[in-house]
Amino acid sequence: MNYVRVYHTSTVLLDGRVLIAGGASDNYPFNSSELYDPLADTWTITGSMVIGRSRHTATLLPNGKVLVVGGNPYNTTELYDPTTEMWSITGNLSYSRSGHTASLLLNGKVLVVGGGYAYSGSPAELYDPSTGMWTLTGNMTTTRSGHTASVLLNGKVLIAGGERYVYSAELYDPITEIWMVVGSMNYSRSYHTASLLSNGKVLVVGGSTDNSYLNSAELYDPSTEVWTTTNVMTVARSYHTASVLNDGNVLVIGSNAFLNDSDYINSIELYNYLAGTWPITASTIYNRRGHGASVLIDGTVLITGGHSIFVAASTNEIYNPYTNNWSTPRIMSYNRFFHTSTTILTGQILITGGINYYYPNLIYNYTEFSSSELYDPILDISTIAANMTNARYKHRALALSDGKVLVVGGINSNSTLNSAELYDPTTGLWTITGSMIFARSEHIATLLSNGKVLVAGGLEPNRYSSSTELYDPSTGTWILGSNMTQTRYGHTASLLSSGKVLVTGGRLERYSFITAELYDPVTEMWTPTGNMSYDRYGHTATVLLSGKVLVAGGLSNNNYLNSAELYDPSTELWTNTGTMNYNRFHHTASLLSDGKVLIIGGEGRCGALNIHEIYNPATGQWTVTTITDTFRLGHSVSLLLNGTVLVTGGSYYGCINKVEKYHP
Repeated sequence: MNYVRVYHTSTVLLDGRVLIAGGASDNYPFNSSELYDPLADTWTITGSMVIGRSRHTATLLPNGKVLVVGGNPYNTTELYDPTTEMWSITGNLSYSRSGHTASLLLNGKVLVVGGGYAYSGSPAELYDPSTGMWTLTGNMTTTRSGHTASVLLNGKVLIAGGERYVYSAELYDPITEIWMVVGSMNYSRSYHTASLLSNGKVLVVGGSTDNSYLNSAELYDPSTEVWTTTNVMTVARSYHTASVLNDGNVLVIGSNAFLNDSDYINSIELYNYLAGTWPITASTIYNRRGHGASVLIDGTVLITGGHSIFVAASTNEIYNPYTNNWSTPRIMSYNRFFHTSTTILTGQILITGGINYYYPNLIYNYTEFSSSELYDPILDISTIAANMTNARYKHRALALSDGKVLVVGGINSNSTLNSAELYDPTTGLWTITGSMIFARSEHIATLLSNGKVLVAGGLEPNRYSSSTELYDPSTGTWILGSNMTQTRYGHTASLLSSGKVLVTGGRLERYSFITAELYDPVTEMWTPTGNMSYDRYGHTATVLLSGKVLVAGGLSNNNYLNSAELYDPSTELWTNTGTMNYNRFHHTASLLSDGKVLIIGGEGRCGALNIHEIYNPATGQWTVTTITDTFRLGHSVSLLLNGTVLVTGGSYYGCINKVEKYHP
């Protein structure tokens, strides 16, 4: 999704799209909404609600509009029109409500009952879509919140359970508008689920009671108005979801675990309504509570957002009941951080090396990779490729003129490497080539116009480097070049249209640089050029279609930067341009086919970012673009042949194997 959210609503529209509305992040309700298109597998922003809200309800009306009711702590309601993608206020409730239920009756009206703000008795209200007005319709026999409401096949509404250890259940008759007590459940429960089965019975599962979670399940039979127990779930759970699948079985997803509010589970269970059993099924990819679940027209189930390991999530995944599998945004074969991604002549992306951080018992550990894999943007799959000779991270990789990929330097087992190797796309194999003279990591590597490769700076064993070397692919050997005017790591290198290389910024110990210099391949010499306006390292430098170079972000003596500036090779001068909306460093920058620049991820004042932005050279301004599912730092990007941008890996509280695409 475009936004992290929990306690939102998820509604399948008549055209098959799914409307996600409101919710909260960091306890702040918001008014944004978005649409998921299952056919295109895309998310798009749609009109915002008039009021930010969470713990509200959303009901699809017969006319195709969606009625949203209440939420913390409102009596307001509003309508979403899919044809205009706009929201409009409709009539107000008599009582503010949150944690209530809303049920579409057979006569087209909507019954709203209970909730945490309905204190005056237990009033129920009816919404009439033809007039946009609410009317009171009698009181329940018990005040309830955290209850369930189920419209039975006979049109009556079954209300069950609720907070304060409620066993009782009652029926609402829309014809007489009268409430009647029916048989009580076998267990008191709140924040459980209730599902209408195809045989007309209602399955109630899980929930909370007396400081514990329940794994019990029971069935309500409308013909006898009696509850009977059925087989228990494997896992006790509350705040879960239950979805009736097309085959009549019930899919139960997520929960807190053991009443620990920061610990959520990814186990799911499937209730076979014919056998009354819970067979084992596949777990979700993400732990969740307070998520949304919608059965799509094709019978698959879309899961969105929720709490996931301390924070609200923007992730989504789809369950396929026919294959018993979950799918999520594209993934690599390995979680990777400080890896490389290189577009090869076939249009595939070669992903190499990297590191995987993990924290068992809060002790820092890591695994280095020699593995590589190929991502095919046409088939949208990643496949394992041959391993490199050496595991490495913080290395550099670039495609040579002959189509091979050169990988050079990096770190292995805390040792800095001078080794280099070549990947041949025609054979799919790696071969060792000549080693650099100096071992180094966090250096720059640039393919020159003459086909040679310039490597400069970085971290050598026990020292920072100003040295440079040249690789000749025709001989597979390295020779020393002249030193840069300054020792640098965390710097950038940009190949200009003149064939020269612009190197900017960087760092030496605690101090970052304002300086820039030019390398001339003809004379093989370095000369200083104009200074930037800000010292920076961990920034990006992008050659624009105009030939100018855009430098953005970075870190300046532990201060995150949002400043950006332009270098003009014709004058060798820098000028400031518009500032980014977010301070960031260790982000990536990609030149799009329309000449704009896409900035992705990086680290800001509050950690890794999932908010990305675009620079327009025509206006010199930045605009925030799509917010991705994943926060990323130390990721890699590649521009695909069709103009889309592929984002792989990175780190945010552990490393990531997710792959995402940006479509300009």
